[in-house]
Amino acid sequence: MAKTIDTLVQDMYETILGNNGWDSLVGEMMGKNISEMSAKRFSAPQEPRGYLSLSSIGTPCDRKLWYKINRTDLSEKLPASALLKFFYGDMIEELALSIAASSGHTVTGTQDRLDCHGIKGHRDAVIDGMTIDVKSASPYAYKKFKEGNLREDDPFGYISQLSSYVYAAKDDPLVTDKKRGAFLAIDKVNGHICLDIYDFSDELDKKAEEIEKTKAMVQGDIPDRSYEDVPQSATSPNRKLPVSCSYCDFKKECWPNLRKFLYRSGPEFLTKVIKAPNVNEDTNF
Repeated sequence: MAKTIDTLVQDMYETILGNNGWDSLVGEMMGKNISEMSAKRFSAPQEPRGYLSLSSIGTPCDRKLWYKINRTDLSEKLPASALLKFFYGDMIEELALSIAASSGHTVTGTQDRLDCHGIKGHRDAVIDGMTIDVKSASPYAYKKFKEGNLREDDPFGYISQLSSYVYAAKDDPLVTDKKRGAFLAIDKVNGHICLDIYDFSDELDKKAEEIEKTKAMVQGDIPDRSYEDVPQSATSPNRKLPVSCSYCDFKKECWPNLRKFLYRSGPEFLTKVIKAPNVNEDTNF
């Protein structure tokens, strides 16, 4: 009997424990795919994309997306540490899909190219007939997938991204669940796995309108800044970027006087410094 998506996570755990019989052919394919990805990542400098893709449709900040399409020359240059972190994500995705396949689940459509109203993109996979987006996450981010809270807290537009893949596959025979999609999330620190499933009926009804609106936006004038700075803390007079802005490659375009301070928990980007923090500042930022 074919397995269903409902047992995916438990079956993956059983495979990891050695109870499902690891498929060596799947493992060989995983190694080949990782080798090809490493060649793409490391054989030449990575250039920013200057085009609209399905994965970028859901970008919450219109201004960031406008810059990404129209002014790639202003993008921050990513350090080697960031590029290596992205490659970790690629490897975790390959590992997760390989474990799913070895667990007896049907894994198809990996990296298939989709086209939706002229906007193209590549989905991660279809597992047991459902569109799947694999996410490697920090423990903090993983908690949102585990608790199903992305609709309430989605700073990177993941809901719109995955619903775009579901919409684009509406005529794809590999996809038998036409309304739902799921995030297969991996806690990259602790090794936990969860499947966060969403019904996208409402998003699908509005997807064509969303895509056309986004296309018109990036072809127009630069939008206003989408977010404002926030207090650094309840007691500090300083102000800083909100979390979503701190990850933006164009943050210095919105905040030319931005300063970067190196806290033990990670960097903070201050827009207004009234009281200098007692930590090192990255003056080369």
